[in-house]
Amino acid sequence: MSRPDFRTSPTLALAPVLMLLLASGCASQPATTDSLPTPSPAPVVAGAAPQVDGRVLGAEDAPVTVIEFTDLQCPYCARFARDTWPRIRKEYVDTGKVRFATRDLPLRFHEFAIPAAVAARCAGAQGQYWEYREALFAAQSRLGSEPYAALAAQLGLDAARFATCRADPSMLESVREDAALAAASGITGTPSFVIGRVVDGEFTGEVVSGAGSFEEFAARIEALLKVAQQ
Repeated sequence: MSRPDFRTSPTLALAPVLMLLLASGCASQPATTDSLPTPSPAPVVAGAAPQVDGRVLGAEDAPVTVIEFTDLQCPYCARFARDTWPRIRKEYVDTGKVRFATRDLPLRFHEFAIPAAVAARCAGAQGQYWEYREALFAAQSRLGSEPYAALAAQLGLDAARFATCRADPSMLESVREDAALAAASGITGTPSFVIGRVVDGEFTGEVVSGAGSFEEFAARIEALLKVAQQ
């Protein structure tokens, strides 16, 4: 299967989404499709600056912010996480240039996306969200065999605490809240990203979709870094 285009999505009113993207939420329904939107002029969206969260990496004062919507059963999301994300993290996040947040967008026809997202959040409750996410993507072909406890054990997580967390209805509700926020603004593809800057406490960015290459992300990030230096 070929990689989907890295493209701009239709203009969206995302301010309410971006104000809540990095907070816990309540129940709603996930988006219904992973088809990529038709190309259109780059939208500008605005909202509150991101808050500190276990699924957010990078300096709070980083000049560029990237918010990802991902489905842990989506092969394109796994490709981004495997091929593109490590270099973005090394060259931009770890160097203080980019603040990166990930949020869940489980799709209806991916029956294991929601339990995988819940499990990842529960690993995050023990400080290992990103490690568990990587393990989930590597085990994506085995999600139907319920590998969640085994993956937690491999990372040395507290098994009882992990199991209790997975059974907590609020974890499922918070996953659905991420998806509802995306769906309410027309973001239906995974992976999708909002790439922009925080200026005077307000985040303004562009929505793009697809498992783009490092070079495609770098071009957008570098352009924003130049703007920040002006």
